[in-house]
Amino acid sequence: MPIAASGNAALSRISDFAGVPTPALLVDAATARANHARALGLLDPTRARLRPHFKAHKCTALAELQKTETVVGFCCQTTWEAAALVKAGFKDVMVTNQVVDPAAVRQLVEAAKSARLSVLVDDARQVRLLAAATADAGVDLEVLVEVDIGMRRCGVPPESDALIDLATAVATSARLKFVGIQAYEGHVAGLADPAARRAALDASAILLRRAIDRVTAAGFVVEVVGGGSTGTLPYLRDYGLWNDIQAGSYLLMDGFYSAFPDTPFEPALFALATVIHQSQSRIVLDGGLKQLSVDRGMPTWLGDPAAAVRLSDEHTVIRDSAADLPDVGQRTLLQPRHIDPTINLHSTLWLYEGADVRPVAVDGRMERN
Repeated sequence: MPIAASGNAALSRISDFAGVPTPALLVDAATARANHARALGLLDPTRARLRPHFKAHKCTALAELQKTETVVGFCCQTTWEAAALVKAGFKDVMVTNQVVDPAAVRQLVEAAKSARLSVLVDDARQVRLLAAATADAGVDLEVLVEVDIGMRRCGVPPESDALIDLATAVATSARLKFVGIQAYEGHVAGLADPAARRAALDASAILLRRAIDRVTAAGFVVEVVGGGSTGTLPYLRDYGLWNDIQAGSYLLMDGFYSAFPDTPFEPALFALATVIHQSQSRIVLDGGLKQLSVDRGMPTWLGDPAAAVRLSDEHTVIRDSAADLPDVGQRTLLQPRHIDPTINLHSTLWLYEGADVRPVAVDGRMERN
């Protein structure tokens, strides 16, 4: 379904949300379910599994929607997200990040008392911290060595001695288990042109293959190869390398990924707002930068995707529209440009399916005393 058609379908339901206080985020559960089914259909279930990324929505109610016979594991980016998943009963959680802060290490090993936990390393000091913490707590952790395949963020080069040294350090620690390699191709995922994205993915796959071969030649079993994203999901099965696919945005989609011509997912997250000012040339809505992230650009007004949008702290201004502008007190919808940081600004999502509209907690947000 084109973005405009999806937006029109959501706009037609505005009257269903009369009891939702604005500004708010709405989740179309039926569309999210369909997106999840499409994501599963892109994978070869005999060679790869989907491990949805919790960081995209931070909501255990949505994680429950994603849980199927073939989807039992989830990944997240922080230990407080891991703690929220474990508290909600999820039993297989991977933190796709390095954990060093003492409070975070404690939270990680505490969660490992109730679930199967895995984590990334790219430095021997991280291994020593985890080894000591797991020994003190009497728990086990699975560990992946992160390899840099072009992201230039975390990870060791595939040709470095550190790759084998880290695998050895993990494998020889009493409570740590080496399970594989993490290779996130985030620098590829954001390329809008499919041909450019595929070419960059080819280059990253070469680096990943080199890392797998080196670790295998050193005598280690590479059980898990983690990575993947919404932008590369249509192509990953062609490589036969990644087997722990950690896409997140596919479930709800946003304006950034929706603009890609080759991602077969529909928008399922919308921002609901009330018109607080209307004139001949513009409308102003009751939500702004404190409710909508603009790190990847402005949200799109579904009443007219071509209309100009400007945000300040508590206002969204829409102008230069050829469409009829809604009046003061009426409600309308926006599509956020970037889901993850937008959802992190809210404590509640409003999930709708059929005639049912209900609030669900964004319970994976950071909460520390």
